[in-house]
Amino acid sequence: MTKRILVVDDNRLIVNLLKVNLTSAGYEVLTAADGFKGLATAVAERPDLIILDVMMPEMDGFEVARQVRNNTLIAHVPIIMLTARSASDSIVAGLDAGADDYMAKPFEINEVLARVKAHLRRSRTERSLNPLTNLPGNIAILEKLQQLVQDSGPFAVIYTDIDNFKSYNDAYGFLQGDVVLRALGLILLHAVRKWGNPHDFVGHVGGDDFILCTTPDKIDGICQEVIACFDAEIPKLYDLADRARGFVVGYSREGQPVEHPLITVSLAVVTNEHRPVDNHWQIAELASEVKRVAKQMNHSIYIKDLRSGRPTAVEGQLQRQIELGKTPRVALLINDKILRLVAPTILKRSCVDVLLSATLHEALVLPIDGIVVEWALLSDEDKARLKEASLRGLRIILLDCPAGETELWGAERIVCQRRPYNLTLWWEFFKSARETIASDAQSALDTAGHGCHA
Repeated sequence: MTKRILVVDDNRLIVNLLKVNLTSAGYEVLTAADGFKGLATAVAERPDLIILDVMMPEMDGFEVARQVRNNTLIAHVPIIMLTARSASDSIVAGLDAGADDYMAKPFEINEVLARVKAHLRRSRTERSLNPLTNLPGNIAILEKLQQLVQDSGPFAVIYTDIDNFKSYNDAYGFLQGDVVLRALGLILLHAVRKWGNPHDFVGHVGGDDFILCTTPDKIDGICQEVIACFDAEIPKLYDLADRARGFVVGYSREGQPVEHPLITVSLAVVTNEHRPVDNHWQIAELASEVKRVAKQMNHSIYIKDLRSGRPTAVEGQLQRQIELGKTPRVALLINDKILRLVAPTILKRSCVDVLLSATLHEALVLPIDGIVVEWALLSDEDKARLKEASLRGLRIILLDCPAGETELWGAERIVCQRRPYNLTLWWEFFKSARETIASDAQSALDTAGHGCHA
């Protein structure tokens, strides 16, 4: 959209010079010959920037600037003042009146154009910021999503939403609710700095909705960090009684007491890894679908959209697995609170049956196809038993395993991971076991089918 510049000056030569050069630079130019007309034009046309002469009859530039700043419709418009008076007191008076910049006559037209461009850029950035969190708002978010689609490189968009936020606002007031929103904004920035890329994007859509743009390889680290920080810090914003109870008491429309859970955070992840994404509307649509699934959980969670867009032969086999009860079983022996909540949800959505175990002995006596275990939880005896199990074909993911510890084990059936834990890798690692089961299930179906025709 073409930016519009209002030039207010009683010198016709100056007005014409600026109009010709600004028009050549691609701007639409409005003009006014005195302060009264300039103010009226500013209110009626709402330009993107005003170039304002100081010395004019009847209403000088200082007064025009003051009245612009006192009018809510145009108070945000940048003002560059022009004057033949270069004394410091005149410059100070102009800045005090509301000017953003000051140029003395005679001026270099290239410098004027450069300053116009700089002020328009800064104005656009400031206007797109969410005033509560100071994060980029809807204008910048839209541009970022469009850029991701156009660039066609691998991307991940994480939509973040607070669960039960309305009940918190009702109980503690909107000012305290704003504290929660600012805290989540800081948590997102922290997570990106710790686990993301240098140029990842964090934006505030509005209310309790945030958006984060990164690459697929950074999803798990960022999401796990967000959930860990949120669940550790946000409960501190409740009073002690509500925190101890684990809920706040509200009231229904009928006046009946209702127990509302403490707030949690849901993260819906959309990528272009498994399907093409053609436009930014599709990103928003997919994220809404995933978010609906995430918000059904009663704890903080992140969920990735792993769908390819249309059923495939492999996905058909997976559906048969579910119908036949032939999904692979994986035991989790982990103390990490976030993983104990998140991992079962993600793996179950990938057709993996998950069992939480308290000890290695408890896990190994179960009929399992794989196990995820924290290295720090294993005794020497446990390690020996796990090595033996790996040689028998058990698939193992070891978390935070020191380098070189498992070199003599069945390496093709073992993966060692350090933080951040890549849950997509878990799914892919157990997929081979899952596909073997699917193949067996298909063979059973084929055999049964031939038997019917015999």
